[in-house]
Amino acid sequence: MPVPWGHRPRDQTHRPICIIDDDEWVADSLKVLLETFGFDVQSYSSGGEFLADDRRRTACCLVIDQHMPGINGLDVVDRLQKEGVRLPTILVSGRLDVNTRERASNLGVIKVIEKPFVAARLVDLVRTTLLERN
Repeated sequence: MPVPWGHRPRDQTHRPICIIDDDEWVADSLKVLLETFGFDVQSYSSGGEFLADDRRRTACCLVIDQHMPGINGLDVVDRLQKEGVRLPTILVSGRLDVNTRERASNLGVIKVIEKPFVAARLVDLVRTTLLERN
């Protein structure tokens, strides 16, 4: 059944949006939100879990939390780039500072948003990111 709020974006059938957040409630909420708008979504509880999954190479967009145990969000983006994987990335953080914003910019992160944020803003950012990529 199609959702009344939108339509399934093109090129979403086999290329998921990947969400990485160590807070299970946040990851589940973001997954349900984006799936409600017709996106194919895969969620991960850590950067290490994501980096161990070969689907990282076929994702169409990454929504990642900055502050996680083990490997933080920008370190994940840096590792992906060293592998030659360049994903449009939206960085989410509850504690932003100038250094994080600057490093995100240097790594080509499309947008940095601070928690808490309005759900519609994230959906719009993902849509815009995918439209610009296609």
